[in-house]
Amino acid sequence: MADSRDPDNPAPPAGPTPPGTWVLGRVRGIRLTMRFTWLPVAMLLALGFATIIGQQFPSLGGWRYVAAFAFVVAFTFSILVHELAHALMAMRFGIGVTEINLGFFAAGTHIEGERKSPLEEFAVSVVGPVASLLVGGVAYFGSRALDEGVGYVALWELGIANLIVGVTNLLPGLPLDGGWVLRAIVWKITGNMHTGTVAAAWAGRGLAILVLAGPVIAEQLWGWQPSIIDFVIALLIGFFLWSGSTASLMQARLRRKLPALQVRTLARRAVAVHAGTPLSEAVRMAGEAQAGAVVVIDGDGKPHALVSESAVAAVAPNQRPWTMVSEVSSRIGAGHIIGINDTGEEILATLREQPASEYLVLDAAGGVYGVLATADVERAFRAR
Repeated sequence: MADSRDPDNPAPPAGPTPPGTWVLGRVRGIRLTMRFTWLPVAMLLALGFATIIGQQFPSLGGWRYVAAFAFVVAFTFSILVHELAHALMAMRFGIGVTEINLGFFAAGTHIEGERKSPLEEFAVSVVGPVASLLVGGVAYFGSRALDEGVGYVALWELGIANLIVGVTNLLPGLPLDGGWVLRAIVWKITGNMHTGTVAAAWAGRGLAILVLAGPVIAEQLWGWQPSIIDFVIALLIGFFLWSGSTASLMQARLRRKLPALQVRTLARRAVAVHAGTPLSEAVRMAGEAQAGAVVVIDGDGKPHALVSESAVAAVAPNQRPWTMVSEVSSRIGAGHIIGINDTGEEILATLREQPASEYLVLDAAGGVYGVLATADVERAFRAR
C-alpha cells in the first residue's frame, strides 16, 4: 500500500479510465478508482470472515454473509484512509497527486515526481502506516468497549488487520512505505538521494529473502509446522518485495547516469538537402562532411523532414541513385524537436512522450544543430 512512484517516470495526469477499472469519484481533485478484481477478492474474504462469524454466532444464519461483506467494505475504507494520508501530505508540500487506486494487494497513490527534501520524503511515506495504526487502534479499543456481539468481532478483526497493515508497511525495505522512510533517513545522513534509494532497495531484497525463508525459520526456531499455503504466501510476498526493490535499484542506477547525458554531445552532425536529392548524393555529402544524419529542407531552407537511418539501410546501394531522400524521410512533428541544452531527464521525457527514432536538434538561435538518434541515447546508457 505504498505510494506509487517511479523516480524516472513521474505519473502523468489522470487520463481515460483503463479497462477493468471503476471510477468511484474524486476527493480534493484526486480521482478514486478500483480494479474490478476487488469484487471476487472481497467475496472470498467475506466468505472466510462469514465462517468465523457463523462459528461464534450460529443464530445469525444467512445474515452472517451480510455482516462479513460489510466488514470487507469497512476494511477497504481503511485502506482508502491509508492512501489519502499519503496523498494529502504530498499535496501539503505542493506535490501533485493524480489518482488513488484501491485494492487489497495493489493499492497505490499516484504521486507526481520526486520529493524535494528528506523531510518531504519521510513525511509523505510515514503518514500512511501511521494512519493505519491509528485506525487499527481506534477499532481495537472500540471493540473492547462493546465486549461481545458481532460488532465486537468485526471491530476487533478490523483493528488487528489495520495494525498488521501499519506495522508491515513500516518494515524498512522498498517497495514498502518503510523503505521510503529508510531512503529519507539515509538521504538525510549522506546528503545523497540515490544512495538512500540503493540502501532501501537492498534492504527490500533482504526482506524478500527473509520472507521466503520465514516458514523454514519458524519451523526450526519454534517448531511450527508450515503448510503448502504458507509457502505459497511466502513466495508471493517475497516475489513482490524482490521485484519492487529490484526495480527501484535499477531506477537509482539509471538516475545516476542522467546528468552526464547531454544533447549537445550525443547529437549527430547533419547535412541539409532538398527533397529531390538522390539518396546516393545525400549519403556522399554526409560522408564528406563526416555527418551522421541528413535533414530535408524546403525551398526556404527550413527543415521539415528527417531521413530515417533504418530506411536508408533498407535501400540497396545500386538503388540509391534512383531513390529520392523524400522517399526515406519522415516529417518532423512538433514533439520531435529537441533543444541543444537538454540533458538527461529532459531527453528521457521527450523520448517517452514523443517516441521516434530521430529528433531534430536546434541550437540556441533556432538553427539546425544536428540529429539526436534514440539508438545513440540507448548506447550511452549502456556504456556508462
